Amino acid sequence: MLRYAVFRGREDKLFEAARLFDSYLKGDVLDVGCDAKHLSEKIQGRYVGIDVGGAADIRVNLEAGLPFHDKSFDAVVAFDVLEHCERIHFVFDELCRVSRCHIIIGLPNMYEWHFRLVFLLGKGLGGKYGLPPEVPADRHRWLFKLNDARRFVRERGAKQGFSVSEEALGFYKYQRFVPKFITLLGRLLKPHAASLFAYHYWAVMTCEDNALRS
Repeated sequence: MLRYAVFRGREDKLFEAARLFDSYLKGDVLDVGCDAKHLSEKIQGRYVGIDVGGAADIRVNLEAGLPFHDKSFDAVVAFDVLEHCERIHFVFDELCRVSRCHIIIGLPNMYEWHFRLVFLLGKGLGGKYGLPPEVPADRHRWLFKLNDARRFVRERGAKQGFSVSEEALGFYKYQRFVPKFITLLGRLLKPHAASLFAYHYWAVMTCEDNALRS
């Protein structure tokens, strides 16, 4: 069964995710791509934030792997991270390797109606895509739709011994009337029109060995 949230901005999105999945954010929690560590105040236990910069507790290049032993954390969180990684499959497997219980993944749906409209009008999708004349500090490496994200998480997770135990969709809180009305319509049509109206996708994966013991 899908759950739903509405947010505006990155920090608001993080807090909505923490509200949805607070029961999993306990014990030893690893926040991958922590940025300014906004999520740290929502953790009920030991928090470790890693990133290439920002306020990270440990600076880590995800493409080189995670510097932790197998099953080091009760929960591993990766919001808005995987789409930035060239070796997305390897990084995903690393998240699975260091988690002993749960992994919470957050991925964008780049086929949401507003992204489609912006691209159709020839405005581009911002600095995360395109071809800048200078090497960018960071960018999205992958462009995928909601169904791609769901399939990736389920099938790749199963290969690592994890199954999807919960899913949620996030809708952007537009302020102007027309976009706001369109998104409201999409929320009323859920889940049938999710691929067109949902802005973000979250999945909770549970280690199958842990699920069997419980």
